[in-house]
Amino acid sequence: MTEEKKGMHRAWLVFIGVCMMMAGGMGLVLNVMGNYFAPMAMAFGLVNPETGGPDVTQVTLLMTVYSYVMLVWLPFCGRLFDKVDARILFGASGILIVVGLLLMTVWTEVWQIYISGALFGLAGPVIFLVGPSVLINNWFAPKQAGKFLGIASAFTGVGTFVWSPTFAGIIQSSGYKTGFMVEAVVAAVLILIPAFFFFRTRPEDVGLKPYGIEKEETVGGEEAKKSGVSGKFALGTIAFWAILVGAGLISLGGGYKSMMPTAVQSVGGSELAILGATMISAAAVGNILGKITLGTLADKIGIKNAMVGFSVVSMIGFLLMVLFMGDNQVPMLIAGFCIGTGDAMMSVGLPLVTRACYGDRRYGEIYSYMNMPIAILGGIGATFVAMVAGMTGGFQTAYGCGIVFFVIIAACMVIACTTAKKFRDKWTVEGEPDKTRA
Repeated sequence: MTEEKKGMHRAWLVFIGVCMMMAGGMGLVLNVMGNYFAPMAMAFGLVNPETGGPDVTQVTLLMTVYSYVMLVWLPFCGRLFDKVDARILFGASGILIVVGLLLMTVWTEVWQIYISGALFGLAGPVIFLVGPSVLINNWFAPKQAGKFLGIASAFTGVGTFVWSPTFAGIIQSSGYKTGFMVEAVVAAVLILIPAFFFFRTRPEDVGLKPYGIEKEETVGGEEAKKSGVSGKFALGTIAFWAILVGAGLISLGGGYKSMMPTAVQSVGGSELAILGATMISAAAVGNILGKITLGTLADKIGIKNAMVGFSVVSMIGFLLMVLFMGDNQVPMLIAGFCIGTGDAMMSVGLPLVTRACYGDRRYGEIYSYMNMPIAILGGIGATFVAMVAGMTGGFQTAYGCGIVFFVIIAACMVIACTTAKKFRDKWTVEGEPDKTRA
């Protein structure tokens, strides 16, 4: 194996490509979709008879179809990362995204948009969830990966600050079909260019080593190699189920974030609508800064300590919601920021915990399993918060539940990282006999 002697390491090109894909994938397709629901509902003749406004219920099922197609596909897709060339896997998935967006410009019946939702679901594990962390973990040494994954994941925040208002303006001026057309072109540029020209599955495919690996090679000079356990072995460990429970609870955090404007208005009335919207912006800042900070902290103090620390930050946010909910601007904005940092635990923390516990050898397969509770629970977070608030007569109890959830999440991360040390001797270097079968 040869290593580049001069010039930029190809890992930087992969990193730039992942940043582009995060901005043009989840940051664009998922974050912008809410802008289309009302105009699509009106175009399909879905009108609420009581208000005369759009009835978006059937349209929003598009995202339900997306979530559950992805749920079914995740365990199968996870096995492809070690078997299919990255150019083919990411390129084909990117094409599914672009085709799904283009088809949204020709559908004339509401049931047809679910076909696009299914295409998004098939592409989701590769473009939105598992794929970015697989590439970063393959191309960067373990003590470098957290920082770069955090920065790349922060590019999904582009959706909040750039894509959403941009496409809202396009939809308003030229109609939702024009919006989807423009979105398809942008997605094609940001996903397909890196997929076909920047990505390779692993550095060994082009005669390189992971970026920064020289500093992490063994003292005896032995080259660091990909090692870990099999997916089948991982399923039988306590650590796996601890991470799975933590992942499901973390995914509920999106619902808590989206319900913050409703929560403060339930106490102070509609005059707090601006405060609620500002809390969402504060959460977006927490999202971006949290992803960068968590990745860097994980490299410095270990992923277990970083995840526990971020759990505490989220708990502070929920506690402020319980104690000061209403017209208390500073505590509410701090709460929004703290709750927003929880997104980093899902997109940056969970991949790093999975890698720390199970290694690189079957990372894509194992991490795809971890995303299954996210696909199941991620879409019902807001419903859960609203249901608890309705049953208890206020949102304080619902956000109090959030404190309990993040205590459990912190405990799950400690249990996972601690128990994983017990089977560290089962890790097998790729290409050697599997110790977990002994």
